[in-house]
Amino acid sequence: MSYDIYTGLLKAFPLPTEGKTDICFTYDNSNAQFAALKSIYPIEAAAGDGEDFARALNLLHWVSENVWHKGNYDNHVPCNALDLLNYAYGNKKRNRINCLALSSILTECLLAVGLKARRVGIMPCSPYDGDNHVVSHVFINEMNKWVMLDPTYNAYFTNKQGEVLSLLELRDCLANQDSVFFNAEAKYHNRTLNEKSRTANIKYFAKNLYYFATFENSSFGKYTSAENRPVLLSPQGYDTKKARIANIEYRIKKYGDGPDVQSWLERAKQEKHCHCTAVDFEQSPNIAEISPSAR
Repeated sequence: MSYDIYTGLLKAFPLPTEGKTDICFTYDNSNAQFAALKSIYPIEAAAGDGEDFARALNLLHWVSENVWHKGNYDNHVPCNALDLLNYAYGNKKRNRINCLALSSILTECLLAVGLKARRVGIMPCSPYDGDNHVVSHVFINEMNKWVMLDPTYNAYFTNKQGEVLSLLELRDCLANQDSVFFNAEAKYHNRTLNEKSRTANIKYFAKNLYYFATFENSSFGKYTSAENRPVLLSPQGYDTKKARIANIEYRIKKYGDGPDVQSWLERAKQEKHCHCTAVDFEQSPNIAEISPSAR
């Protein structure tokens, strides 16, 4: 029943494809911190010398193998690949991190080896939902498209034709209740996903693909509105700010209060989001990095 409800919401409320925006996604592959990151961790060796998709998959597997997930990790480590790897790399039995931190690591590793990538929060419709998920989106030049990679599950999705899916393609497939498939290597920690787990996680993605949250610039550690413009892609008429504030208040009611949560609530009340279209979101970065006035 819940799968039908989640996919039904995706079907009933599509993401906008028209409308003028000033969003210009950019990708910083030359941040000085990436040199430090590559000098300490074997990112270039892990990525290898193949085409974009092979390199991206190699990094996905490397992150998933060496850093493990913990949903209630408290985000106390600065959210950048260098600090997070210093905390969690090789300590998967003890220092585990959440999906936001895992996707921050993978996204920045992808950027560090020259790929265009961004971290994306995938969000549920209901503000009375204490959970969402975070993944990486990477542009694959030989496919001329974006692809979703999930380091929590060492995963990506394909359709029934075997084509690797972007976030929007995955959303569209689920909206139409078309079959989608995890890659064979998908696993949680060291456990390969069995059929029951795969079905449950497809439903989990259906729940969390109602709208997307990202940032305009993808770089090293820039994940606050003070230094980077938050960008949302949501169905027409959906009040994302109202939903986010209601969601934080729900979490306080359900899980308890605290200074960090109150600070999060205050930021949500003050934060200004920009909205993009689906066309902006999946535009080739070779076009997206041209300034809007020059297009």
